[in-house]
Amino acid sequence: MPRHRTLTTALLVLLGGGLLTGCGPRGVTAQDPQPASLQPVPGSSLHRVVLTPEAVARLAIATAPVGSAAGLLRIPETAIVYDPDGHPWVYTVPAPRTYLRLAVVVAATTQDGSVLLSSGPPPGTQVVDVAAPELLGAEYGVGEE
Repeated sequence: MPRHRTLTTALLVLLGGGLLTGCGPRGVTAQDPQPASLQPVPGSSLHRVVLTPEAVARLAIATAPVGSAAGLLRIPETAIVYDPDGHPWVYTVPAPRTYLRLAVVVAATTQDGSVLLSSGPPPGTQVVDVAAPELLGAEYGVGEE
């Protein structure tokens, strides 16, 4: 590569990097709280996902209670997330701003947007039905630099 092309390329990379640092949200510093933290669950490979109040508001997390129908559990279809191996899960809410992934067994889907489970959290348990994929991403570290 000719010398002037190498210098031009290097200059463009430096300028582009300098210009891009001013774009988007400000950088995270050591003093900035992380929007999500993970707490190990003793005796398992799972983690509790704990969000800051700002992260909960930004994600607009919503929950729905587990219901029952014909001897099966009923949840909104939007509450189901799949891990990288294709296994279905839901996020329960054991404490404020704290979310815990729980394995479920899907028995059937309905035409009204519900899923019937043969195994899962007991009726009345709150499951995340808005922003569950974002919780899974936080738990698996998707989107981190």
